[in-house]
Amino acid sequence: MRPGPLHRLVELSAGASALSALRRAFAGAAADADPVAGFCGPGFARMVAGSHTLVARLRDLHDLREAALADALADAAGAPRGDITARTAAALLGAVHRTLFRRIQELTLAGQDDARISATVIAEADGAFGLLEPSLAGYAAA
Repeated sequence: MRPGPLHRLVELSAGASALSALRRAFAGAAADADPVAGFCGPGFARMVAGSHTLVARLRDLHDLREAALADALADAAGAPRGDITARTAAALLGAVHRTLFRRIQELTLAGQDDARISATVIAEADGAFGLLEPSLAGYAAA
């Protein structure tokens, strides 16, 4: 399995911001119906949604990914690990990813196929990441 959208920071091209790279990575993961983005099929989605333990574990995994992203952003920005700006940027980017992940799960449980879900969330992701443009457009540029 390939790394998830929030782990693509290391693939930044010269001059690209973290926001731009992560936005592109999510669009690619959604186009590929990547499980890391939230694609898992209706059976698995129902199992997770029906289990308080699995829902809690999923939240933990999102939190772990956000912490790793905060470290990667701090490194990319030349800031110390634990830097509040990097942690805040990671929280904002993580919130978009969690929201889109949840949206994929909702559409899966509603019976939509992966192609339709991909088209929907790619369009929605553009708007969601766009909300962060004013504050993160130039942050942690490679």
